Formats: sequence, structure tokens, C-alpha cells
Amino acid sequence: MDELLKIVTFILLSSVKFTVGLPLVYLNETYDFTWLETNIYAIIGGMIGVIVFMHVSEWLIALWDRFRLFFFKKKIQSKSLFSRPTVDIEGNLEVHYEYVEKSLPARKLFTRRNRKMVQIWRKYGLIGLATLTPVLFSIPLGTFFMTRLAKNKKRIIIYMFVSVTSWSLLITTLFEILHVGSINEIIK
Repeated sequence: MDELLKIVTFILLSSVKFTVGLPLVYLNETYDFTWLETNIYAIIGGMIGVIVFMHVSEWLIALWDRFRLFFFKKKIQSKSLFSRPTVDIEGNLEVHYEYVEKSLPARKLFTRRNRKMVQIWRKYGLIGLATLTPVLFSIPLGTFFMTRLAKNKKRIIIYMFVSVTSWSLLITTLFEILHVGSINEIIK
């Protein structure tokens, strides 16, 4: 049971903070995973994080769209060119509009936040963002950006799988070399 708890803890930690989970295995003496086990658990954890946060991101985006529609709908309606229609039902049906104002104010197309998201996307794209997500960003944040900007979920999952696997192999190999090297120095 103790071994299962270690595995689950490592997988959950890797699903949120990938670069924290891998050094934990080598720096904490209680985790006695092999190189292969460490990679398998880290990859499983990273991909669980990607899939879970991809669905949570979609839910948050939909919730935000509903929130904006509910609260900003009144402002949009008040800025329309015409009043709400009134209907005369005596005799023939006629719809009357009253002209309210000359023109709508210009809508901002690029806010500061939108501009920043576009800059990141143009500079790195999906491949670059997937590459940087496990080590530079956290898996939840990177997955949220990718879900927001790219609608092809299969590509996001494939790129993140390649990225998580590559980083896991690289980091565990480096830690294995450093860890074995430090043991050899202690023995001498």
C-alpha cells in the first residue's frame, strides 16, 4: 500500500508540476523507482494532467463565454442603434423602431490580453508551446493556452505526449547520470 501511495503521489505531482515530480524521485530517498518506472509514471502523470486540464479548460472557456454574454449583453443592447420594437396589433401588423443614436462606439479588437496571447502564439506556435509547457510553464497553464488557441485536440495530445516523453527521458537520464556519478565519488 505504501508503494501504491508513492506511485499515485508521483503521478499526481507530475500531472500538475512536471519538473517538480522528476527531481523528487532522485532527491527523496523514499522513492526508489528505477529509471524506467520513473519515466513511465512521469509520462502517465503528465498525460493525465493534459487530458484533465484540456477538459477543464473547455469548461472554463464555456463558463466565461456564458458569463460575458449574461453580464455584457445588457451593455450591448443599450448601445444599439434602434430601440426595442413595439408592435401595433390594431388592424394590419406594423413594427415600429425609434432611432436612438447616430453610431455605435468602435469596438476594441485587440485588448492588452488578446495582444499578449497572439504574440506568444505567433512566436512559438503549438509545437513551441507544447515543447515549453512541461518545463517552463505548468501543464495546466500550457494546456489552457493551447486549448484556447488551437481547436484540434488530437494535435495537442500528440504534441504534448512527444514533449512530456522527451523531457521525461532527458531529465531522468541527467538525474541518473548525476546520481550515479555522486555515488561513485562517495565510494572512492
